[in-house]
Amino acid sequence: MKLITDRGWTWPPAQWEMMLALGPGYGAFDSSGLLGTALTTPYPEMQAISGVLVASWAERRGIGTQLMSNILDISPSVLYATAMGEPLYARLGFHPVGETADFHGVFTGDAPGVTREATPADATALAELDREVSGYTRPALWDRLLAPSSPYAVLMSDDGVVATRPNPGGVTIGPLIAPTAEAACELVADMAAGAGDVRVDTDDADVAAFLLGQGFEKRAGGCRLMVRGAADVPGDRSRYFAPASHALG
Repeated sequence: MKLITDRGWTWPPAQWEMMLALGPGYGAFDSSGLLGTALTTPYPEMQAISGVLVASWAERRGIGTQLMSNILDISPSVLYATAMGEPLYARLGFHPVGETADFHGVFTGDAPGVTREATPADATALAELDREVSGYTRPALWDRLLAPSSPYAVLMSDDGVVATRPNPGGVTIGPLIAPTAEAACELVADMAAGAGDVRVDTDDADVAAFLLGQGFEKRAGGCRLMVRGAADVPGDRSRYFAPASHALG
């Protein structure tokens, strides 16, 4: 959390705990303590890399490159890069295949009521839907999202799902899976109505227009989706309107 504060990230302790439960993490240390981190979440199709973080007092020493060298040859890799990290990843052989923009706001509309609360009994069906759309086989993730003690909220329809996780200022939506952009907006409305401050990371123009029409603001920055060792990400990304998180792909 000291590194998080140093770099202005918003990962809470629960985020680190979940990521380290889903896959291994690596740290760079010296006599002063932890200098940097890199995490990987392994899926059969490829690994998602996240948490690549180097303290400001240890930058320009090649620590990020050394941390990445531990994991790059394991399998094809995917990550979401900030503008600060993108040059490093490009040097390591990653290429861009997409991007998301960051929208924040308080939803002002009504919930259309197209969803129901998901339960642990839905985990298998949701993991299969997620595999079709995101391209990642990750049943362990859905088991955690739907666990009784999970900080996530999960709503589902006949052919879609939307979840939220806490962030320091409110909640972040993701994943958002739906057959069409119109259906995705209805899922967002069901989840966001009455939820306070909401963040959505999306690459879809129709979802973005819907959010702006509800009073959301587009934040500067965003993240670039990058891949190494494969031509593109797997799955039917036309139905993947917001990622499970930038850390999870």
